[in-house]
Amino acid sequence: MSEEAQATPAKRKPEEIARERVMILLALVALTPVALKVVELPSRNLSITFLGSALSITFTTASLLIVMLPALVCAGVDWVLRAHPNVQNGGVSFVFPFWIAPGFMALLMALLLTRIPVWPVWVMGLLVGAAILGMLVLAEYSVISLQDSGYAVARLALTAITYLIAFGLLVLVYGTRERSVITATLTFAIIFGLALDLMSPHIIGLRQAAVYAFVVALITAQMTWALNYWNISNWSAAVLLLAVFYLLVGLAQQHYQDRVTGPVLVEFAVVAAIAILAAVMLANVR
Repeated sequence: MSEEAQATPAKRKPEEIARERVMILLALVALTPVALKVVELPSRNLSITFLGSALSITFTTASLLIVMLPALVCAGVDWVLRAHPNVQNGGVSFVFPFWIAPGFMALLMALLLTRIPVWPVWVMGLLVGAAILGMLVLAEYSVISLQDSGYAVARLALTAITYLIAFGLLVLVYGTRERSVITATLTFAIIFGLALDLMSPHIIGLRQAAVYAFVVALITAQMTWALNYWNISNWSAAVLLLAVFYLLVGLAQQHYQDRVTGPVLVEFAVVAAIAILAAVMLANVR
């Protein structure tokens, strides 16, 4: 072997670069809440009117975490995905839909961390959240290419985590007990984003995926509006909304693949029945 060949470093694989970037991103995600935990910033109040409803917003250190963590994660995910060969060679013309689930995961982490008063539980929540976020980002990287050897497992993990994120955010949104114009709007934004990610817009096309996601989000938001007139628990409402989200996304995916058959409809009917039963059992859980 020549001296030039020995001096030339081996070219690193894209997967290695992506994993390294994920570790750096997770380190930043873990350090950001810790840094803000020890910094006490002065609070600021802002009063606005949104769609005829008066809103009073207080900006605190917790508010800063809720804004900063999702922004940091979205930027980090974009950085990780730029290492994928399909992105580098122009095979994927847009990567922003891949930010959505990790961004909402970061939002859920931030919201939960601001609500945990016990220090050991707070640390455990941060570590568990960072671990789930790491798996989610790696799954997003793997599902870029259908030819990836881990595509099937990554898609399954991505789908499962996305539904967990949706459930957690729906519990928090419905738990605010705000007016329907607020809770339904927030539900629409959450469901639209997560549905867009699940519809794989880089495969079926951004426009068609956006249409499916819009319909799913609109129906789920209308469901939220109706549930606000019921005296049920946050958990019960979230189960029903998650079931609607799951059924609509599943039907959209099957419709695109032209696979809406009897057995598929029976499967969705069973899921709906289980969701209704679970919602009834959780109706009084406060």
